[in-house]
Amino acid sequence: MTITHGRSRTISRRTHRRRVGGGRPRHSLTPWPESPPPVVVEVAPPVVRQHRAPSSSRSYLYAAVLRCALYLGPLSVAAAAAEPLARVEWPVPLVTLLLGWAAAQALTCTGVSVARRAGPAAAARQVGLGFAVVAGLWCALVWVAPSTMVGPDRGLALVVGLGGLATLATVTAALVTRAEAAIVLWCLPCWALAAITLADLKPVGTLLPAAIVVALIRAFQPIVVPGRRSRRPRLNRAELLRGGGYLIIGASQAICVGLVWQAGPSGSTAPFWLPLLLAVPILEALIGWHTRQVEAGLDAAENGADYHRHVRSVTLITLVGLLPPFAVGIALALAAYQLPAGLPGLVDTQSGVLGLAGGMLLGGVFAITYLVAARGRTGIAATIASAPPLTAAVLPFLPLPSSGPLPDAVAVLAATHLAGLLVVALIAQPAQSLDDNRRTS
Repeated sequence: MTITHGRSRTISRRTHRRRVGGGRPRHSLTPWPESPPPVVVEVAPPVVRQHRAPSSSRSYLYAAVLRCALYLGPLSVAAAAAEPLARVEWPVPLVTLLLGWAAAQALTCTGVSVARRAGPAAAARQVGLGFAVVAGLWCALVWVAPSTMVGPDRGLALVVGLGGLATLATVTAALVTRAEAAIVLWCLPCWALAAITLADLKPVGTLLPAAIVVALIRAFQPIVVPGRRSRRPRLNRAELLRGGGYLIIGASQAICVGLVWQAGPSGSTAPFWLPLLLAVPILEALIGWHTRQVEAGLDAAENGADYHRHVRSVTLITLVGLLPPFAVGIALALAAYQLPAGLPGLVDTQSGVLGLAGGMLLGGVFAITYLVAARGRTGIAATIASAPPLTAAVLPFLPLPSSGPLPDAVAVLAATHLAGLLVVALIAQPAQSLDDNRRTS
């Protein structure tokens, strides 16, 4: 779940006197030349209020579906690469996910800002440079890591990691250059190879690396195809801080995935991944609806009090949508300890149910994190995202009873989810007053 930052808008608290003439957009920032004082007349609000086109009223649903389809690219690559993944040690995919997901979050955040000011080519160049640095770091790690961490075949571990990073770079470039629909089509070969692998029809061999490279080249088309070069603008301090916050968010999310995966029953990943995969499309749509409604309130609000009331109503509905993952996760965690004592394979069954609970709670924490970040509280979102891995690292040193890694991970995620719901309720107050005429991304 990667949030592509949209342009949030603010309006000032003024009377409903409108200046007639010029046709200047209500929220325009374009400077106009000095002109004689305009005639001020009283105009009814419906005459001058800017209405959105009906065709865009559900655009957030289309964007959510498109992003989910885009995320199927990395998942299909992982499914098609099941055989080589089984031949490397478990740190290889986890470290690849850690490096790639953290870089994808940070570069998406900063790349969108660069794309607005300098165009898609400059943004794609920044994403390519960032992932090139990450790829170099991965090569260095494979070179110095012991064989117990990467497996007997270092070359295979190197290729597996580079393939995963290339796939995440493709998704990131598609987001910052607004080419999601095109990249989804170019990732269809990866989907087909994943289906072939899951059906156990025949080995994909070198077809998978070829499909990854083809999609990668298409994603970076703005810099692959010769054209007018533009200088990449320097990021300001606020953009760098926001990018750093998303870097922490991405790294923390990858660590959480690793914690639940490694704490779960060995050789069983379906209970953990299933609720997470099912929750992503719903939560993406919920976040898109929330941000859309908050932005729409800028056009509908008559004054600051109306806008604050509108945001509080939207936040209340969003909280209702965020409660089911928490409730289902808690119910599954409690049910895991209510299984009959004489049930064969009780330990594995209990671990499987706890894995389901962990995946459900993890999806809710992801949604809360992105929602808070989309509301402009990147620091708070980074704090929420980093709370589970930091707590899991501190728990062994505390004089507290422990039921095992998986129950501890589920308990930490439940506490984080609950705290996140409280944070969402507290940010019902808009981040900026309507008196502030700045525009933030």
